[in-house]
Amino acid sequence: MQEILDHLPHRHPFLLIDKILEREEGSRVLAEKLVTIQEPWFQGHFPFPGRPIMPGVLLVEMMAQAGGFLESGPLIDKGVFLAQIIDARFKAPATPGDRLLANVALEARFGGLIRVAGVVTCEGKTICTAKLLLKRMEI
Repeated sequence: MQEILDHLPHRHPFLLIDKILEREEGSRVLAEKLVTIQEPWFQGHFPFPGRPIMPGVLLVEMMAQAGGFLESGPLIDKGVFLAQIIDARFKAPATPGDRLLANVALEARFGGLIRVAGVVTCEGKTICTAKLLLKRMEI
């Protein structure tokens, strides 16, 4: 967790990565999030009574935060900002108790942007996919 806090500027409740499981700098990152009922968004995001699900936009944000680990060096005084979401697909809900894995791979670098392809899975089942444009900037 300290590696994540040293690398990303995000903090609770919007730090959506608990652990980096694999990292090939500049190529690929595999990150983990353990979803608990204590997450603040579950207090108001119940599309069906008694069946809390994680908002899809947070799954995309999880991929974007994992994508920040494709960059070398800490991003505390900088930021990797989400510039564009391309073709996001939500295939299944994420619920309390899930162990989510975000697998993010670099596709291209151009003009200060990086394009990544991300997949969030739970127990081998695809939850969400998206391509994202990320931009590293000074804060």
